[in-house]
Amino acid sequence: MANELINKLHDAYRRDFEAARALVSRAADEARELSSEEEVTYAKLGESMDSKLAKIEDLKKGEDRSAKLASFADTLAITTAAPVENDADLLRAVISGEKRSAKFDIRALATATATTPVTFADFVVEALVEGNPIYEGATKIRTTDVRNITVPVVAGTAPAAAFVSQGGTISASDPVFSSITLGAYAAAVLTLASRELVDSAGFNLVEYVGRAAGRQLAYLAGSACTLGTGTVQPTGFVSALTTAGALTTAVKGGTVTATFFDLTDAVNLLYAISPSYRNPNTAWHMSTTAVRKARNFQDLNGQFVWQASPAAGQPETLLGYKVRENIYMAAVASASKSVAIIHEPSYYIREAGGVEVATSDQRYFEINSIGIRSLYHVDGALPDGGAGRVLVSATA
Repeated sequence: MANELINKLHDAYRRDFEAARALVSRAADEARELSSEEEVTYAKLGESMDSKLAKIEDLKKGEDRSAKLASFADTLAITTAAPVENDADLLRAVISGEKRSAKFDIRALATATATTPVTFADFVVEALVEGNPIYEGATKIRTTDVRNITVPVVAGTAPAAAFVSQGGTISASDPVFSSITLGAYAAAVLTLASRELVDSAGFNLVEYVGRAAGRQLAYLAGSACTLGTGTVQPTGFVSALTTAGALTTAVKGGTVTATFFDLTDAVNLLYAISPSYRNPNTAWHMSTTAVRKARNFQDLNGQFVWQASPAAGQPETLLGYKVRENIYMAAVASASKSVAIIHEPSYYIREAGGVEVATSDQRYFEINSIGIRSLYHVDGALPDGGAGRVLVSATA
């Protein structure tokens, strides 16, 4: 009887997985993030799969249910507490000890015309957009828990079309699917706030903690999403492209006096990626010194090829593609990797469980301050090594 139920749960789990894979694949093909409705559907599918896996494990091992009963009792105790109406009240409840911790869901930033109130997570996301150069353009997957998730990707080419003669045989070919596993590495920051400020009704606690914690988390995540090794941190796109061998060595073919790389090398780098990846979602990532060098590129007529921003808030462009100053990339030097071009939606960022906040006032008792710990779980990966290219500066 138990085996029959396990088989049914396995079948149901596979159906949920196929549905989740279809959602992510469609968004990746259209070079966009999941819509709000798709995010809700994806989260529900993930919760459904987690529930089925838990039931299967329960049936297989027959574990004692006492721990779950105790957890259920704790949940009842929490739900009977006084309701919290907003993020500020929730933070103050954590700081005062009424709650041990709190989680704030991460969502896309509200537009200037939206009526949605600014939340704690908005300040964190705002910092992530500013401090993690690839965050804005990457494909983001947000889940409610920190369990590993599997994201399906197309590993081979799509079925090829061919002309056939009358009565001829049509050759069948199937796309090759693979998958990547995205974990949830914990990035942590400890923020201090004086007791007087916390107790002050006029002090914007949400903005203070959100900006202070968000800024530090963003710098850490930004560095990892660019250069991370994948060991106890996300795999950065530069690391992924290097592993995939997506490197182009500068030859300084345009001018013999250029140092390390020149405009010709930038052109060669751009056209080293597939035409399907050369679209408005593709961007240059350059270190500060590389940006300074690229701004001085001139064509044969002595005209600068760098294009200034056409409007406030819009990125500047080089050879028609937006440029992001990536402070985590190496400074221009001999054989350095200070320039890359990447189709940003091909890079996946997984954010798990929102931002968790907990506090302690005992450690900082003598300075009358409170320690506010913020945890942000994130992972990143670039499944397709052909989605970008890294320029290796010429050897001096």
